[in-house]
Amino acid sequence: MQSLKVTESPYRTTDLTLASFLRCRGFEIAALTREGGKTNFVFEDSTQLRSAVLEYANNGSVAVRTFCGTMRDLKAITR
Repeated sequence: MQSLKVTESPYRTTDLTLASFLRCRGFEIAALTREGGKTNFVFEDSTQLRSAVLEYANNGSVAVRTFCGTMRDLKAITR
C-alpha cells in the first residue's frame, strides 16, 4: 500500500483563498504561524492535499456559502 505522506514537512500557504478552499474540502489547519506580518496556514501534507491544491488551481468547486463563511472565519482569526 502506498503511503499518503508526500513529505515530512507540512504544507504552508499564506493564500487565504486557498486555505479556505482546502478547509471546505475537509483538510484541517494544523497550525497558524506569523512571519513578516503574514499568516501562514499550515496543513499536514499528503497526496490528497496536493491533489486538492491542483484542483484549486484548475477551478475546482466547493459550496459557495461554506466557502464564504470559511473565508470570514479565517480572516477573523488572522487579525
